[in-house]
Amino acid sequence: MIPMEEKIWGLTSEEASRQLKIYGPNEIKEEKRFTIIKAFLSQFNNFLVLLLLAASIVSFVVGETLDGVFILAIIILNAFFGLYQEYRAEKSLQSLQKLTQTLIRVIRDGKEQEIDSRYLVPKDIIYLEEGSKIPADGKLIDGINLEVNEAALTGESLPVPKATSDKIFAGTIISRGRGYVKVISTGSATKFGQIAKTLQTIKEVKTPLQEKLEAFTKQVGLIGIIASILVFGLSFIKDKSLMESFLFAISLAVAAVPEGLPAVMTIILAIGVERMAKKKAIVRKLSAIETMGSLTLIATDKTGTLTTNQMRVKKIWVDDKEYDISSPPSLTNHPFRLILQNSALCSTASLIKKIEEKEDFEIIGDTTEGALLIMAHQNRMFYEEERKNWLIEKEIPFSSKTKRMTVKVRKKDNDLPSAEVYIFSKGAPESILEICQFYQIGNEIKKLTPAKKSEIAQEFEQFAQKGLRMIAFSYKTNSDDESLEEDHIFLGFVGIADPVRPEVKEAVKKAQNAGIKVVMITGDNELTAEAVGVETGIIKKGELILTGKILRETSDDELLKILPKVKIFARTYPEDKHRIVKLYQKLGEVVAVTGDGVNDALALKQAEVGVAMGKTGTDVAKDTAHIIITDDNFATLVAAIEQGRNIFIHIKNAIKYLLSCNVGEVIYILFALPLNLPIPSPLQLLYINVATDGLPAISLAFAPDDKKILEKPPRKTLTILDRVDFHYVFAVGFFTMVLATFSIFIENSTTGIFSAIIFIQQFILVDLFLSHRHIASNYKLLLRPIFLLAFLFPFLVQPFILNLPLLQQAFKVESLNWEIFFILIGFSSLILLGIRGVKEFLKI
Repeated sequence: MIPMEEKIWGLTSEEASRQLKIYGPNEIKEEKRFTIIKAFLSQFNNFLVLLLLAASIVSFVVGETLDGVFILAIIILNAFFGLYQEYRAEKSLQSLQKLTQTLIRVIRDGKEQEIDSRYLVPKDIIYLEEGSKIPADGKLIDGINLEVNEAALTGESLPVPKATSDKIFAGTIISRGRGYVKVISTGSATKFGQIAKTLQTIKEVKTPLQEKLEAFTKQVGLIGIIASILVFGLSFIKDKSLMESFLFAISLAVAAVPEGLPAVMTIILAIGVERMAKKKAIVRKLSAIETMGSLTLIATDKTGTLTTNQMRVKKIWVDDKEYDISSPPSLTNHPFRLILQNSALCSTASLIKKIEEKEDFEIIGDTTEGALLIMAHQNRMFYEEERKNWLIEKEIPFSSKTKRMTVKVRKKDNDLPSAEVYIFSKGAPESILEICQFYQIGNEIKKLTPAKKSEIAQEFEQFAQKGLRMIAFSYKTNSDDESLEEDHIFLGFVGIADPVRPEVKEAVKKAQNAGIKVVMITGDNELTAEAVGVETGIIKKGELILTGKILRETSDDELLKILPKVKIFARTYPEDKHRIVKLYQKLGEVVAVTGDGVNDALALKQAEVGVAMGKTGTDVAKDTAHIIITDDNFATLVAAIEQGRNIFIHIKNAIKYLLSCNVGEVIYILFALPLNLPIPSPLQLLYINVATDGLPAISLAFAPDDKKILEKPPRKTLTILDRVDFHYVFAVGFFTMVLATFSIFIENSTTGIFSAIIFIQQFILVDLFLSHRHIASNYKLLLRPIFLLAFLFPFLVQPFILNLPLLQQAFKVESLNWEIFFILIGFSSLILLGIRGVKEFLKI
């Protein structure tokens, strides 16, 4: 396909800039779902808060004005904390959305380049190929075998063939072929943009973790309400007034329920995901975070993921000889000239010369095809000139099944029947040999005998054992369109080096130490796959490698028996990947799979965590995936798993902190009431709740990551808290009750108990901020500003509550002398000894 001059030129940069000012970015304006007022009012949409409001009103009615004012103040303060949590989470998620971008190939100033699709404007000329999501409404001006899946707009699942001048629409997918499109409308002016308002009314779907957490909070709330009813009865029996008992019971219920937990979890998720994005892993579906800690197997591609994808031709085999790229055959050598011409015309890639590096190029499109274009350029055959001189009449796009691409080209400006016509094919060596009946030496064409095929196959093996990726070439002259891929003449092949990424071996080792099996699924031959597998540490030389051919001939039951022994699958189809993932899941594995092609979408969707490649991935793959790796690097995926595990640990620690504090309060009150021990007043309980659910809980979102988390096995269950976690919560709650009780010997008053419970909870925060690590060897981690603020804030506020007359009257407290105050702090720190004993007993 050779574009016309108009298509080649496109807009100038100045014209595009003017258009952008007129029409704005190519994005659909979203309605604001989050507003400050709406979020603030939503904090009062809670049964217990409404009961507190009622209690505040009743306090005003019966003349307890000060109680009413301070209850109302605590409610509003709590609402502001909730508002801050929601605002922080919303802003973090918005910044993540800005990190995701879709690159599109556009022609400007007569040159093809890649830009962010947000900067497309009407009249731009864009190039689309199989797997591309169409970024704007437009008109097809030239295409080959172009078909569009318009299910997103029409619901019709069958692809729609498109001819020149046909309209194509934003949001639909190129399912086959390729072509040039002139943009007509962008952003909200597109057909998709016009129905955007309907789409924006769809409610956001909660992740499984969020749903579990909400259900968990309701269960804890039910227990808290039961406890508050019990406390109401005991309090009333102990000669307290009905109003005081009611207020006390409601305050306890509010204190017992960790209503701030969903918001704290959202903040932890948002901050964690933001960190992952900075490390080049963009999370598209938050449910992936929950699964990260349970992954037991990574099924990875080879090219670009384990290797650098910086492909360059290193060896050439032509004329029955092997050449190094530094001393290639002469262009007078007929087969080599045809190989270069084949590379230029049977290709969808383009090159952009790097300004800072005279001899290097940036490849737009497939990197393998780009390597061939660079080889042609180095040998003075320039693909731009070849594409101007030849017209593509017919094309059979590359297929993952045939593993080859074919074009029929005719010399331009010559419509005579005798005009020069070639059919060029390139692809996997065995695929090209399959369609060849002849081979060429110099200008002589010979019959390709079985013996010669075997001889050529041995040459393939020599290249493959060096870890080179091979592309073979063939051609023929005049042919009807029905037999384009028959009776070809074999020309030769090249060996392309794609070095293993230096950091991958260490990343594979990390994954294996974390109890995660690494398997490679590649379309390359088994010898090349083995070379890369050995170099990366996935396998040892001589271990079992399963080819796609054997895979397709073997039943599921037979495969299930041998699958645990296999770590490399070679010469596979994308459909094979889907089947492999399903079979591993039958064996009980929790699978992450990488993919970049249209046909990888099935496997990406099937896997617990689908990982798309940001650089080489098609839009279809990215839309299906849970996570996008922006640098296509296996090491980034392992780092994302590490970060995902840490995010889940932070969420667990926040839950354990809030529950430990709440359980401690409830156990102490249930224990103290029958024994006539001092208990906190309703207002004191509400303040303790605010102090706990506020800064301390939020600080756990910024807790240090566990650097040794990948030395631990995967999590076996998807439950939020396991049995050991619950034992920790109730044990720490019990020790809180014990310490609070014995603090009476230091200060036998409500003031003493109120202060002791607040101080004890701050020291619980120390253990969970460090994720149960020893304080002595990790004390430097406690010097982080966010921790110091969260830890010290209640200690700094408490003297004001105990000494300012207005606050004394409201909280019903008395002044403590400084000696008692600091003794209580020191005594409260003994909770750390209790926690140390709990950790030793539970082995955490």
